[in-house]
Amino acid sequence: MSKPKKILLVQLRQLGDILLTTPSLRELKKSWPDATIDFLCHPMGKLILSDNPYLNQIITYEDKGKWLDKLKFMKRLRAEKYDLVLDFMYNPRSAFYSYCTGAPKRLAFPSRRQSLFTDIVKQSLKVEYIVREKFRYLEHLGLEPMDMSLDLPWNENHIKPTKDFLGRHPLFENAPVRVAISATHRRAERQWPVERYAALADKLVREKKAAIVWLWGPGEEDFVKNAMALCKEPMLEAPKTTFKELAAFLANCDLFIGNSNGPSHVAVANTLSSLQLHGTTYAQAWCPRTNLHRAVQAGANLPEGRGPIGLIQPQELWHALEAMWLEVERVADKRRNFGIKSNWTQRIV
Repeated sequence: MSKPKKILLVQLRQLGDILLTTPSLRELKKSWPDATIDFLCHPMGKLILSDNPYLNQIITYEDKGKWLDKLKFMKRLRAEKYDLVLDFMYNPRSAFYSYCTGAPKRLAFPSRRQSLFTDIVKQSLKVEYIVREKFRYLEHLGLEPMDMSLDLPWNENHIKPTKDFLGRHPLFENAPVRVAISATHRRAERQWPVERYAALADKLVREKKAAIVWLWGPGEEDFVKNAMALCKEPMLEAPKTTFKELAAFLANCDLFIGNSNGPSHVAVANTLSSLQLHGTTYAQAWCPRTNLHRAVQAGANLPEGRGPIGLIQPQELWHALEAMWLEVERVADKRRNFGIKSNWTQRIV
């Protein structure tokens, strides 16, 4: 197609899904640097997209509101005069908003709403990393996206909780390896048994001389305190942070271990090593599977290639950690030589 002048990306929610759309945003801007690129999402999306250097405007919608307000919003979308819309969500709401733009080219994957789009993009028959799947839209447009790294901008304004935490805990600051554990998930079926996390944390302290910090978000502090109470070795509770302060904190750790949740994507975005645990979700879809970022799939030998997360045994997880530990130590060495990372654009070399 000819170079578009104005592009709209649509990924209404969740935070992880929005973060996984940022490589497509960046690759579009690289290919068409003169294009205006906007992003349509729930207001929560600003936690991910604010300060993104490749984005011109974040457009947000409200779940509730009067019909007159909704009509004004639809008119606003039409008035923007987009000539290309990429709907990465293609659910009833996003498909309707995409159609309301009136853009002459509107892309989506196959669904019951495909009549609202001009171009239906073919999906892979195999499960693939979500970022790679999203790149199929760009390839449909004739582009050749390559870089699948995630963009989560943060800066010096977000580093204070990390600096304060390191100042209060010199053993963590000077630890050979800093490990962040995220044992929570809003869905119980995606949460590995907490007593196994506690035993794993103890073993990391004893056998790898690691310092462990337990992550928590709103409403999760008591859960984490109870999990830490199961541990026999000294443990640390992460400081209270905003979303981007969490990104800054994880950028100054060496290894993330946790369920497939929002913090797992934040960890991938900040280049430290990570090990994700997947049950009913496919690890191939949600983890980039590199030397630095790995996953353990529950029920990998089952017909569907997945199963309840409780099927993951502690020895299986420890084996995965042993296989990647040399990379983890290299990350830790680089981090010690670099010092505190205080901006997302800094690269630890």
